[in-house]
Amino acid sequence: MQQLIKVMAIVGCLSGIVGASNFDVGVSGSDGGIDGFNISVGNYFDAPQQEIIEIERSLSRNDMSVVYFLARKSRNDVRHITDLRLSGMSWWDISYRLGLDPRTLYVVESSRHHAPPYGKAYGHKNKKYSLRDAEIVELVNVRFLSDHHRISADNVIDRRRKGDDYNRINERYSVNRSENRGDERSAREERGHGKKEHKNHHER
Repeated sequence: MQQLIKVMAIVGCLSGIVGASNFDVGVSGSDGGIDGFNISVGNYFDAPQQEIIEIERSLSRNDMSVVYFLARKSRNDVRHITDLRLSGMSWWDISYRLGLDPRTLYVVESSRHHAPPYGKAYGHKNKKYSLRDAEIVELVNVRFLSDHHRISADNVIDRRRKGDDYNRINERYSVNRSENRGDERSAREERGHGKKEHKNHHER
């Protein structure tokens, strides 16, 4: 009996270890879990992290911003848009299905990059022109990263031209934002400390 109890205890411990391992995979993002890029998408589009994880199991990471961008613009459910994509429709056709005009929807203004798909070079004169899926993904993610991190679209495009993927760009500016917040907090503390010393000096 005691031997059976020992075996059950060992099995219980192993189950706990396996469960913890699965949880770690989820939070690390290595298996479609939560990571910095997902958090940024969730914060920008005000989306629940669990929902983002579920959507990413069906679509590529680079498509996540497009799903939420179209959901915001059309006021449709993200799962409906995901289903349209999984049915084989292009992002261009999905835009029309949602009642949106892709010729004006995906414009990203740039002061340094004027070749398609940036600026107004595409589609405005040639009505038969349509953006490819890769171009729409590029434009939406450039716009998302630019707005979310409050940097110019040109900065994002420059980094894309150097070979950085969206996740790497997001990480870079997330770190900069954290450092800026730390610098601002230190500056406020120093100002507060200086005011306190100035007040104590007058009291003496």
